[in-house]
Amino acid sequence: MGTYCSITFDDYSVFDNKNWYFQEIVNLIFQPEDFIVKNRKNSSRNEMVWGDTYEEDEELYEFKGFRQTAMVCRQRLEIYGNSLKKARTDFTKAKKIAKEEIDYSFPLSRVSYAQYQNEIRTIISQKENHYEELFTNLRDSLITGDLGIHGQSLECHLYSILSVIDDYSIVEYDLSDVIENGWVPENIARTVDYEKIIVLTEGKTDVEFISKSIERLYPHLKNYYHFIDFQEYKIESNASALVKLVTAFAAANVKHPIIALFDNDTTGIMEMNKLNAKSLTDNIRVLKFPDIPLGKNYPTIGPTGKKDMNINGLACGIEMYLGRDILTKENKLIPIRWKNFNDKENKYQGEILEKGYVQDEFRKKLRNTQNEEYFEMNCLLKEIFDGLK
Repeated sequence: MGTYCSITFDDYSVFDNKNWYFQEIVNLIFQPEDFIVKNRKNSSRNEMVWGDTYEEDEELYEFKGFRQTAMVCRQRLEIYGNSLKKARTDFTKAKKIAKEEIDYSFPLSRVSYAQYQNEIRTIISQKENHYEELFTNLRDSLITGDLGIHGQSLECHLYSILSVIDDYSIVEYDLSDVIENGWVPENIARTVDYEKIIVLTEGKTDVEFISKSIERLYPHLKNYYHFIDFQEYKIESNASALVKLVTAFAAANVKHPIIALFDNDTTGIMEMNKLNAKSLTDNIRVLKFPDIPLGKNYPTIGPTGKKDMNINGLACGIEMYLGRDILTKENKLIPIRWKNFNDKENKYQGEILEKGYVQDEFRKKLRNTQNEEYFEMNCLLKEIFDGLK
């Protein structure tokens, strides 16, 4: 005799495992704080797994396992480069592998990714199931194959399932019985092993505001990112130093995924282009702060006086992503002052006036849990979250 566990997507049970569990699935979509211990009625047990065994049983059992929404699980896959495009490409490759290695009794090669998605969506919504190894048609083979086909990568398999259910559908891994019966030690079950994404920036305020914004707006993703501590390690902080730092990481053949993030200004783009001209390892992505609507017509002060102009690519440091509300004082936007002229780029480098005031106001904003105005910061964070795609 043994004990089984499974994971449910919107109450649809897949990935059965006897006397153990799929640690690699836990590592991909859960965090330690998703592990819950809670008393539940036996009658709440999943009907696909238990049938009507506990239908009227009101006694309590102790649930132990992971629980999170589909949206959060999907986002965790996305920050490592997973997407519908990647899942579609993976599905096409898997069909060729499946044709060679598994005896499908129908033309699997003719099944499109959209058809595959529609089929698993229907299976989940109708809770269709069988307990035989059937490959006679698409639906039966998907039920047999945990809603996937032979040859799919686990990441793309999971992403495909998560893409067809509602954002707030629950994804739950019930480990209660394998823990209770001694097959899996609880301390092992709670462990989540994943590779952090290293984010390299031009300076310490970039680190402070980006990391705090992720913690404030996307707490379910904060543990996945590691930022360099400029103060503790006395690291030089500017665009030129960032180029040297990334080059050193590449030369050392560091295997972690790395995102190098430059300011969206004259100096930042000039230095970023030096890296783009180099041959870097596949795990390194070189990005800049994104262009934003706020920067298209922004007040500036320079040799020719006051002028509204497009400062994207010229003067968008981290302060420009802290929000229009933070950049507004006495009902006017705090202007950019043109400072140094870059002879190589034939452009001025701009910087926000009253930088200290702006930074302090943003720190207050982060502490105000009622403030939801983060449009520009969300644009920047999206650049980071999509950085490995």
